[in-house]
Amino acid sequence: MELYVLDYFMNKNFKVLNCPDEIKTQLRHWDKIVYICEEKWVQKSSIWLVIWYPIKASRTVEFERAFSEEETREFLEQQDIAHKVFPSFKQKFKARFEWSKPITARYNPIGDQIYFYFYSEERYVFWDFVKELRAKIWKNLFLFQIWARDMMRLDPAAKDYAVGSDCGMLTACQSLNPLPSVEVECIGLQGVDGRDMERLKGRCWKLKCSLLYELEIYAQEGKDFPHRGEKIQCPNSKQNGIVSSYNIITREVVIKTEEWGVLRVPLSLIKKTKEKSESCS
Repeated sequence: MELYVLDYFMNKNFKVLNCPDEIKTQLRHWDKIVYICEEKWVQKSSIWLVIWYPIKASRTVEFERAFSEEETREFLEQQDIAHKVFPSFKQKFKARFEWSKPITARYNPIGDQIYFYFYSEERYVFWDFVKELRAKIWKNLFLFQIWARDMMRLDPAAKDYAVGSDCGMLTACQSLNPLPSVEVECIGLQGVDGRDMERLKGRCWKLKCSLLYELEIYAQEGKDFPHRGEKIQCPNSKQNGIVSSYNIITREVVIKTEEWGVLRVPLSLIKKTKEKSESCS
């Protein structure tokens, strides 16, 4: 039985090694453990949340120990420390960086640290600002810039709309797997109408992750179809037309012709016509 965890502070997934079986059988979903990893040749300890199903993990870490019930209770109480200082941080940060959005704060008892998370499309240099915060708010704090999809995962307010409006399923932003990058090319490859871009954006204001679900199928099946804009001969005719689009589900090609207008032609007929014309030539 493999053990996976979600880092409570860095929001990354890892696979845990060397966890004794007698401890592993007692762990429950969302229990907390302490792990050890090496970063820049330095061993660090951090807190993770146990996940009892396979997820994509970027690396492996070493098991150190599990949280006791008392430690778990204290950990939850300690998060109030971060929640109490967050409003002060939010006010100061917004005053200095107007186009940013402070998201949340988390307290790490290992090292007496507070992590502040903010969203912004711009990069900031805030070393002087951090020194100011450490003098006024907390001596051992860290700032983490996150992107739109991670913002939806970490923002406490996002829990109110974690379910997608189209399908009723949990949004990808709220899942535990690494969040993908969705490119505009996904729209054209799947033949999705890109004129209404707002309809294709999710709660994070980025293109919906669901555009990737069938992308591989579209890419593979699309190899059998003529390219958009390609000039081909219409079936049972010597007239040529221009391919405007195609549908891999119905296996049809949409052709624009001068004489007959728009035609929907089965791909099988186009293949036969193409093979016949090639044999004649």
